Amino acid sequence: MMSDTNRLIVLYGSQTFTAQEVAERIWRKTKILRFKGPVQAMDDYPISRLIQEEFALFVCATTGQGDEPDNMKKFWKFLLRKNLPANSLVKMKFGVIALGDSSYSKFNFVGKKLHKRLIQLGATPLLNIALCDYQHDLGHDAVLIPWTKEFFIKMQDYFPNQTTNTLNTQFIPRWQVSLIKNEDCQNGHNLNKDIYYANGLRDNFLNTHHLEVEQNSRTTHDTHFQDVRLITFRTTEDDKVDYSPGDIFNIRPRNSDEDINDLFDIFDSHNIDIKPHYRLLVQECHDDMPVPDFLKEPLTLYELAEQYWDLRAYPTQYVFSLLALVSDDKLERDKCMELSSPEGQEDWLNYSRRPKRTVLEVLHDFHKSTSKLTIEIIFELFCTIKPRSFSIASSCLTSRGTRIDILVAVVKYYSKLKKPRLGLASNWLKCLRVGDKVYGWIKMGSLKFPTDTKTPQILIGPGTGLAPFRSLIQDMAYKGLAHKDVLHLFFGCRYEHKDFHCREELLRLVEEEKLSLYCAFSRDQEDKIYVQHKIKEYSQDLWHLINDKGAYIYISGNAKNMPDNVREAFIEDVFSKEGKLDLDQAKAMLASIERDGRLQVETW
Repeated sequence: MMSDTNRLIVLYGSQTFTAQEVAERIWRKTKILRFKGPVQAMDDYPISRLIQEEFALFVCATTGQGDEPDNMKKFWKFLLRKNLPANSLVKMKFGVIALGDSSYSKFNFVGKKLHKRLIQLGATPLLNIALCDYQHDLGHDAVLIPWTKEFFIKMQDYFPNQTTNTLNTQFIPRWQVSLIKNEDCQNGHNLNKDIYYANGLRDNFLNTHHLEVEQNSRTTHDTHFQDVRLITFRTTEDDKVDYSPGDIFNIRPRNSDEDINDLFDIFDSHNIDIKPHYRLLVQECHDDMPVPDFLKEPLTLYELAEQYWDLRAYPTQYVFSLLALVSDDKLERDKCMELSSPEGQEDWLNYSRRPKRTVLEVLHDFHKSTSKLTIEIIFELFCTIKPRSFSIASSCLTSRGTRIDILVAVVKYYSKLKKPRLGLASNWLKCLRVGDKVYGWIKMGSLKFPTDTKTPQILIGPGTGLAPFRSLIQDMAYKGLAHKDVLHLFFGCRYEHKDFHCREELLRLVEEEKLSLYCAFSRDQEDKIYVQHKIKEYSQDLWHLINDKGAYIYISGNAKNMPDNVREAFIEDVFSKEGKLDLDQAKAMLASIERDGRLQVETW
């Protein structure tokens, strides 16, 4: 069978813009193969046209407790309409790429739901769903690259004249870019505006607030290795915020002066004529890849380097394919080609991902290739800075909608490289000073607390996992509903006197009998004690709360080992030991509680 059109739509649902970037990568392949069709957020696509589409590729992330991203909600709601005939999409052949993280219990839940629903509406999958896992050594690419290759091979059944042999040999820019080398703004005018919101631009689904830093204090002792910040943002009286316990604060970080200066020093050292005050004109060159609103006004290269390009990102294999494209040094070009090839994935892992080497460090290492960079390649070389999400750590009620607190662990660690690895967002937040202005927005969180305020709540939040529970506790205290029989907080850290966040506040609430607090200080004694050990210690009380009082369980914090260890403690020490259940029954009970929404997890 051969179609009479070469239209292929690529629709994405993205919470952190990763799905959008994947969709744009696929779009490059569609252009090389001469397919036509839009690349759009699902909610931006005119869904009434869907029944006419013959070929579609969907890229979607999963958020919260298995929820769809904001820019997919309208699309998904339409697909769920009961009055849609079962043959609505009978013309469509499709593929679904799901982007997820297997450390979450509802791994790729949205992608799986979408794949199933499309089949229910009569569409035919060209391939089984791609379940991409960020936890894999290769990240999402471990599944994405071979799956995408197979997808376009399947498309050849319908378009036999298309060949996939050239997929990795052509450079397809998203937009046409050119430099405006005016000398009028060398003094730095307008270099500190926010490129996303300075002109009143807004994302369709975001309610953005202009905030001022009121406080930025360290909650850990100066001698402690980990710097954790409690940061308070203040709004204006006419721009109050509205949020509930469990909600999320989003903010887009900026690059450091050190990294920005390094970038322009690289340009200078190679005599690349790109100056901070030059402006970049971005114009449309493909009908199906419109220029975003905030890029339509020419921006200075400084603004792009500060706010748009992620200078601390770890370079993908695509970065090395771009360097190979411009390099005229055989040794470097061959190495870049190897690092960008499927056969060179292990070398790419060892060079780039495992040591967390940044894209700027790569430009230093491959200096001969770097010297040949053009503005067209540079613009595609860097991925964009993505917004970061933080659980709100305060109650909206206590400040009457004028303040937001977040609790931030500053990321600094060492790999085999000499220079420390620094998290972009946390180190930028750390350096914010009182009075600094930023833009941020609030999103409804995934944690849902019981409407019956007398229902006991077991809150397990070691480290910065305390944040959403501090919001809840403050909220209930303000309403006069906080009580030690209702709020049971399990907090863990290393040392009682070094990293016990909000210590005085929590101990005061205990004294006032508004909170029951169970602390695990892992390094204050020879044997390490974690929150799961405290769960075992108080297993009898917890069984009574869960079995007799209908308590809810909430887990918040680092996704690495803690959530699984806590689950095991409830299964083995609470349900099995105290509930007299065998292991299978105990696991079934935990699963049942989770299905009913009485166990909820928010980890990062």
